Amino acid sequence: MSSCEEAVSLGNLDGVSLDKIAESFGTPCFVYHGEQLQAACAHALGLTKAIDARVRYAVKANGNLALLKLINNAGLGFDVATAAELRRAMLAGGVAAEIIMTGPGKSHADLQAALDASIEEIVCDSLPELARLEHLAAAAKRSIAVGVRLNPAIDAASHPHLATGLGASKFGANAEQALSMFERIAASSLLEIGSLSCHIGSQIGTSAPYIELAQAMLAFDKQLREQGITPARIDLGGGFGIGDSRQRPAEDPLAALVDWLQEHGGNRSYGLQPGRSIVGRCGMLLAKVEYRKDRHIIIDAAMTELMRPCLYDSHHGIAHLGGHPAPPGDYDVVGPVCENADFLARQVDLDAQPGEYVALFDCGAYASAMASGYNGRLRACEVLVLDGITHVIRHRDTFEDSIQAESEGLQRL
Repeated sequence: MSSCEEAVSLGNLDGVSLDKIAESFGTPCFVYHGEQLQAACAHALGLTKAIDARVRYAVKANGNLALLKLINNAGLGFDVATAAELRRAMLAGGVAAEIIMTGPGKSHADLQAALDASIEEIVCDSLPELARLEHLAAAAKRSIAVGVRLNPAIDAASHPHLATGLGASKFGANAEQALSMFERIAASSLLEIGSLSCHIGSQIGTSAPYIELAQAMLAFDKQLREQGITPARIDLGGGFGIGDSRQRPAEDPLAALVDWLQEHGGNRSYGLQPGRSIVGRCGMLLAKVEYRKDRHIIIDAAMTELMRPCLYDSHHGIAHLGGHPAPPGDYDVVGPVCENADFLARQVDLDAQPGEYVALFDCGAYASAMASGYNGRLRACEVLVLDGITHVIRHRDTFEDSIQAESEGLQRL
């Protein structure tokens, strides 16, 4: 199986010309490699089989319905953050008994939707959120498994915007609060004790932070058990890094974590919520070069399609179709949006000329999911290549699509 990087250098993906995709569907265009996505799902399930872990794909990484269907068919359940993501997961074939909700600050509507669907588990982020859920469960006379998200105050050494396990972050409860939450769940007639849960960050490329996390979670689990509270499992979240086209992680952090848990994890059940590591590498963003100006190469993709470089200063390799990732150089690849932050690659040597196509790598996660309509830009189309067949899995928006929700108000004025 070829990777997206290899496909770009060859100019085709599973025998489908990338130039032809760009010409047929226009640019910017997200292209996903179905076989690579399926392989990532099989890899995660194969690794975690040794510890019999519950694996739930984090829908926030990419919620395209066609991709969710492939992930569901591969055997992963879903981790959702909102009622809308829950609806997406179920439309894609997900079953409620294999869906968990873990987002912070869940609204009344989010919690009600999860209760109504009788999902597998709701992981609460705070005492006030737990109180809201208990009130809704009592009103609906519905029981539900409830987990608690612990903030373990662990620095995973990721970008500050990606660090979710620091003591000062908005995510999760401290140890004292988490204990109170578990005690409240145990005392409830409708709430069942679910997971001791955590998530410490994203793009973590080594196993050391996860092993530190596992040690902290096992220690807290022991404290809970000593007080007669038995969590259903220890959920260690996700965030497993994929690196970028310049450098991939020297070790597979998930594999190393599983090895450690097999030796030191004791007789416990575990959970994991991979997102980027499932879908990140299977996606690329095709774009056309519009102009070369001084040290800038202006393409027709922008921060509206790929927010991560300006948000996290992330690196996404870029290559001329038929070539290899651009080496370091003097050019910045930028988009046409009216913001100085609108860049997609810095200091590269890209030989593509106006009218030619380029591909940006590792765009399967947090690219289309974060897309916006700033400057009146229209949502890009999305294409899946599976078994040598091209499927349009999201049509490019038209102007009429972009104003449909506003048109009625305009007509009334």
